[in-house]
Amino acid sequence: MNGTEAITGGIYSSDFANSIDKTGMAKDDFLKLLITQLSHQDPMAPMESQDFAAQLAQFSSLEQLQSIGSNIEQGIEADLILAQTINNTMAASLIGKQAKAVGDEVTIEADGAADLTFRLNGFARNVKITITDTNGDTIRVLDANNLSTGEHNLSWDGKNTEGQTVSEGTYHFKVEATDADGNSISATPLIVGNATGIRYENGRAFLLMNGREVPFSSVVEIGTGNDG
Repeated sequence: MNGTEAITGGIYSSDFANSIDKTGMAKDDFLKLLITQLSHQDPMAPMESQDFAAQLAQFSSLEQLQSIGSNIEQGIEADLILAQTINNTMAASLIGKQAKAVGDEVTIEADGAADLTFRLNGFARNVKITITDTNGDTIRVLDANNLSTGEHNLSWDGKNTEGQTVSEGTYHFKVEATDADGNSISATPLIVGNATGIRYENGRAFLLMNGREVPFSSVVEIGTGNDG
């Protein structure tokens, strides 16, 4: 199949492409067509990236495409396009890889311990991590000092402020960091784990990891192998 033939189920054809060239197409119409194409494709057999690029080339100009992209808001449209990109490049090899996603959840299991992973946007003299339960109540506060820019792991022994082991389940953590002058340093909490599956719902794609569903839009890194 080449760039002017149908993408999926005859949704986009060369005849239709010619009609677009002659009559023009509004940005909203183009976006609706693009979303429809992605929504109706087979997730297990996505279109080739070169075919997708060829379809885009049918439209009038790169400037128009850039304008359309700048107006796509976060939500279903963005997730669809991101899911398509990931499908094209790594769907077949994604399972079993270690993944990192933006998120403040941490799971305590039977062993009663967990690593809290976060990324600092600058050198931090003082770092405070506040762990809360699902009700928002503070369970434990951990402190660290003199951490460099980049990613860090801080071990939590699974105990509360009174030294008691907390119940198994999901908790949340907040990272607050300051430099030597007391100025705030940006900190991003991360979820780290192995990808165990991919799920699609209402045109949106989710990565299954650590027993939870993570939107593809939250994934920031896919490793080259598993963590074992």
